[in-house]
Amino acid sequence: MMHGQDLVHGIVIDKNSKQPLAFANLAIKNSSTKTSSDIDGKFSFITNTDTTGIICSYVGYTTKVHTIDKKKKESYTIVLETSQYTLDEVIVNKAINPADEIMKKVILNKKRNNPENLKSFKYSSYNKIIYDYKAIENDKKSERKPRDSHLFIMESVTEKKFVKPDLSQEVVIATKVSGFKNPSFATIATDFQPFSFYDDTIKFFNINYLNPIAKGSLAKYKFRIEETLVHNLDTTYVISFKPKMNKNFDGLQGVLYINKKKFAIQNVIASPAEKGKVDIRIQQKYSIIEDEFWFPEQLNFTIQFNDFPNKTRPMIVDGKAYISQVELNSVGQNEKFTLQKVLLDDHAGSKDPIFWKKHRIEDLNKIDVRTYQRIDSIGSEKKFDSYLTIIEKLIQRRYPLKYIDIDLSKILLYNKYEGLRIGTGFYTNENTSKKITVGGYVGYGTKDEAFKYGGDLSFNLSKDYESKIGLYYKNDLNETGKQDVISKNAEVFDFRKMIGYRYDQVNQAGICLQFRSFKYFLWDFQFQRTKTTPKYDYQFISSDQPIIDYTNSNFKVGLTFAYKEHFISSFHQNISSGTKFPILYLNYSRGLKNFAHADFNYNKIELALEQSVYNRNFGTTTYRAEAGYIDKPLPYGLLFTGEGGYDKDVVFIMKSSFQTLKPYEFLSDKYFNLFLSHNFGGLLFKKDKFQPDIIVHQNLGLGTLSEKAAHNFIAFKTKDKIFIESGLQFNNLIKLNYYNLADIGFGTAAFYRYGYYENPEFKDNIAFKFTLGISIK
Repeated sequence: MMHGQDLVHGIVIDKNSKQPLAFANLAIKNSSTKTSSDIDGKFSFITNTDTTGIICSYVGYTTKVHTIDKKKKESYTIVLETSQYTLDEVIVNKAINPADEIMKKVILNKKRNNPENLKSFKYSSYNKIIYDYKAIENDKKSERKPRDSHLFIMESVTEKKFVKPDLSQEVVIATKVSGFKNPSFATIATDFQPFSFYDDTIKFFNINYLNPIAKGSLAKYKFRIEETLVHNLDTTYVISFKPKMNKNFDGLQGVLYINKKKFAIQNVIASPAEKGKVDIRIQQKYSIIEDEFWFPEQLNFTIQFNDFPNKTRPMIVDGKAYISQVELNSVGQNEKFTLQKVLLDDHAGSKDPIFWKKHRIEDLNKIDVRTYQRIDSIGSEKKFDSYLTIIEKLIQRRYPLKYIDIDLSKILLYNKYEGLRIGTGFYTNENTSKKITVGGYVGYGTKDEAFKYGGDLSFNLSKDYESKIGLYYKNDLNETGKQDVISKNAEVFDFRKMIGYRYDQVNQAGICLQFRSFKYFLWDFQFQRTKTTPKYDYQFISSDQPIIDYTNSNFKVGLTFAYKEHFISSFHQNISSGTKFPILYLNYSRGLKNFAHADFNYNKIELALEQSVYNRNFGTTTYRAEAGYIDKPLPYGLLFTGEGGYDKDVVFIMKSSFQTLKPYEFLSDKYFNLFLSHNFGGLLFKKDKFQPDIIVHQNLGLGTLSEKAAHNFIAFKTKDKIFIESGLQFNNLIKLNYYNLADIGFGTAAFYRYGYYENPEFKDNIAFKFTLGISIK
């Protein structure tokens, strides 16, 4: 340092939240020296000894001159207050907004600046997340007893590799979580915000927000140049953005720092323009690599639960990710990628202090250290890891005991034939054997007054390939016409099962083999023998002979193909994060007459295709197309029916069902159904907090049945012509606060049946339904 100069350093923070302010502009009073705070709000620069003050400005805050005390050598804390006025749109009649012209160039260069358009890259990342209460100004209780620890802290070190267009894998090689020795959930900490700010939509909490640099954003966002920063030959434009008035879309607000070199994002601060129960704010900093490519250097986020646990002491989650050891175009096309997009290394939780000292970007402060000491002690005493095991099992709908798990899905069930079904199930867990699972269940119907039971034995061949082989047996009920092509996106609570009332008694034994191949193909092979007794008046005529009870031996092949489906390995299981591509379901069954006294030869095929497609201007379109084919006449229980979802006692929407159609109204051995819906979200209507999702439905079906006269003593119709219904749905008409974390939204829908199969009475063609959902907006 030259004689007569001082090093001035410190941090810029918000007066109310006490949170650091990233990228604040600082200048030495009466000098041309300028700098900016970094993404953590910190700054430093060299000044002359006669410097008397620092001028600090920040978008949305009142500019402040901070006096420099020559006698003090400690770090300076500059506290800024939010402005008392809002940033109104600058209207220049018949003139071009210069900010818009810059944004046009940003959008034009977006593709080449997007790091995920590089051929490949890999990097290391140190991540730190802190859970705490928000600091409240003039909090007397806080002043009397300063906080000496956080609520919770977690750290991780990850290694990520990427190959264009979308091969990606992040491995958590080290993790440290206060209170836990074996934190199997550590992988979820890598997915709180997008890797870069270049996607057309930025997704927070399953809400898609339009990116201000997306094509077409100039019509929906207003931009303003707040400042132009010049450093040597480098120029950065500071541009604020927020949604234009009367534009119904999910938008963001914040500040973009656009570097004139390639008009790339240098820094960004963004948060949802509309505040809800839970708010998130992200900060991203980019640096230029090889003097050519802008790449993320640090990613920060803050999540605030505005009313939880209460409004005066809301909980916040602060996260930071520091990216280092970046290598561009260094990952080969033949690099192996596993099924999981994010996974936890087996030894991640056992790294020593030397490892952490090497990989931490900055040392833990006293509060961080105290948090580990205190929460680790509490975690050991309260056995946090044992509670984590319970959570892992509950996700699988099981409850762990020492050597067995209780199957919670078998405890209470309901349908209109059995009434309330009470039961239980038990399965051995990994404490007994990691390779072999043995279990069984029993249930009793309070209405039919009958017991049902079953069991299975399975050998887990490979966890990575989801492969296992098993034997099973059950003496139970099967609903007639039950489809085998079950959606991966099926609701956790299926109301359709509640309205079933036509069942067959089955005595079934079988063998199954399941495995995954080529990452996206999930196979299910089964051979089973089933003795069936209808629990309703029925007689099937085959070769002029009446049949009531029958035996069916068949070989089945099931396939689910979800291209580019991603998984996160968390809680000791693979959790799907879905796919944007169509999901294909295929089931083929071959009946084997005379094998083990079977009565029928046949071929049965079922096929389904489903997808959700999001468009930022129109909303989300969801479809499910399904079809079935049987080549020989078969008894009622083996045909296709049960697609109806109307019941006057259960008035909730039932996914992939006809809402105005009663169960078992139609019978088919060949059919095609299409369920189509479009969710406009809040694009059509927004009024303050009243923001219902508006969804339109269009469903249609077609089917045929051969040998209609073969089915005696049972009523049915065939849909040889098109069955059609339309619906209009409004979600979140009424919201009820749920522990200040979210709102439970209640909505309604109306469906109308018309065309060839409309009922004579108008009122019989209308079905009113209710909806339930959870919202944080």
